[in-house]
Amino acid sequence: FASGLLHSLCFFPVLSYGATAPLAEIPEDNKDKLLAAGWEERPAGRPRLRGDESDAEDNLFKELMIAVSLLEKRQELDRRKVRNRSGSEDDDGGNEQDLADLELAFPILVGRPHPAGHPRYPGMSDFFGVQAGGGKYPDTPSRSSARAAADFLQRRAGLDSDRAEAVMGRSVAATVKSLTILQG
Repeated sequence: FASGLLHSLCFFPVLSYGATAPLAEIPEDNKDKLLAAGWEERPAGRPRLRGDESDAEDNLFKELMIAVSLLEKRQELDRRKVRNRSGSEDDDGGNEQDLADLELAFPILVGRPHPAGHPRYPGMSDFFGVQAGGGKYPDTPSRSSARAAADFLQRRAGLDSDRAEAVMGRSVAATVKSLTILQG
């Protein structure tokens, strides 16, 4: 799945309840109330990320981390090219290889399906009403997914060790937020 990002111009992630809710933990102090309100402990059958060492690797989250890293690198290379064309002194000789073709991200936002019997069934709710599936995106990295994403980027996209460290330190919340910030 991640190899396709290296050869794509645009990334269209589907950000739905089933995709994003597992990326958000349900706080223990509010867990019973949120579960009683209809939020799931394992949305779409996937465990929720806690942003710690106990997290299992999450393929969607790895894909989002890889895409964000490639988009940031593309933006940096584009800024450098503009500076170099304008006669800037900080030219690195142009030896840095482009990591990927990825230039833009356009997330497709999908709300949670209304249950049978709801006045708007079979429609979808507002994506922003999903509120991370009742949880909160951790402000810490999900280590196993971050490690796998950084590994992939070093092996397949030529990411240097400093950039790999940055990937390892990016929180779940920052990764999800970056998709809308980097949107072309």
